[in-house]
Amino acid sequence: MIINNVDLPDIDVSDAVQMERYEAAHDKVAESMKNLDLNGSRRSQLIRAECEAVFEFFNSVFGDGTAKKVFGESVNLMTCLNAYEAVTIEVNKLDKKTAEQIKLKYGGNRQQRRNQSKGKKKKQYNNRPHLVNNN
Repeated sequence: MIINNVDLPDIDVSDAVQMERYEAAHDKVAESMKNLDLNGSRRSQLIRAECEAVFEFFNSVFGDGTAKKVFGESVNLMTCLNAYEAVTIEVNKLDKKTAEQIKLKYGGNRQQRRNQSKGKKKKQYNNRPHLVNNN
């Protein structure tokens, strides 16, 4: 995926370790945003705190130094939020693509298979022995 003209590796959404790292970093950003002190803080302090949460997200998910590559020396709130959103959108796309591949390969769930077979006449096999009347 390309974020701010920097080519970053795709997150393997089918890998538990990568998804745990992504989810933990994502949760940490949400927690940081929630805990911002809006009263009495200067706007510049809020911008820096929000950007630092996003920087930490990039370093946690893609490795140390990634935030520096993606953002340089900039501490611009819109740039940070747009980059963070772009990663989230890309992960959601990859997740959807992986789910579709799994569905195609493994045929969906039991209820879907039942719905597909509705209306089709099934062959009935009777393997029970019959009593034969010899009279």
